Amino acid sequence: IVISEKKEYEFMNQNILVNQIVNFKGKKEKIIKEVLLVLAGVVFLTLTAQVRIYLPFTPVPITGQTFGILLIGLVYGRKLGMSVVGTYIAAGTLGLPLFTGAGSGIVFFKPSGGYIIGYFFAVMICGYLAEKGWTKSYIKTLFVILLAEIAIYFFGLVQLSFFVKKNLFLLGLYPFIIGDIIKVLLLTLILPGAWKVLKISKK
Repeated sequence: IVISEKKEYEFMNQNILVNQIVNFKGKKEKIIKEVLLVLAGVVFLTLTAQVRIYLPFTPVPITGQTFGILLIGLVYGRKLGMSVVGTYIAAGTLGLPLFTGAGSGIVFFKPSGGYIIGYFFAVMICGYLAEKGWTKSYIKTLFVILLAEIAIYFFGLVQLSFFVKKNLFLLGLYPFIIGDIIKVLLLTLILPGAWKVLKISKK
């Protein structure tokens, strides 16, 4: 059983793209690598959150953050990805200006806070299935991203429903569909493509 679990762990690690790009063998080096990757992930999410377009009819802005969240989950895997999002949410809640528009505070009290909560579950989905090797296939990568998007919008719309009384989908879903389609297509091309490039470079 121990051998089987070890093989499964090694298999999952091999399927995490960042482990193939940044690989350290020593225990201390691995810890340092993980800390630096988490910090880099938080900075990356903060930057994508600042790419934003405010719409006059909805309290939810269009941002580049969904792209960042999905990419972190697909590249980092479940453990590191969830660490990034957990750190990001915690730091922003404690007052660091990390959220969209350099905002901060308790996400539960914001109309768009549900989307940030959904990010945690989106990373969990992306990371888990990335560890199973799904990001090496275009079709499977697309399926993973669509599942993650559903998680984001589920939590986002639930929270938004406490702040708006009508036109929920008009305010919290429809304006973002075109942008999300572009993000989904880009990520679906990027991840399997990156694995192919990596495979060729190792030959």
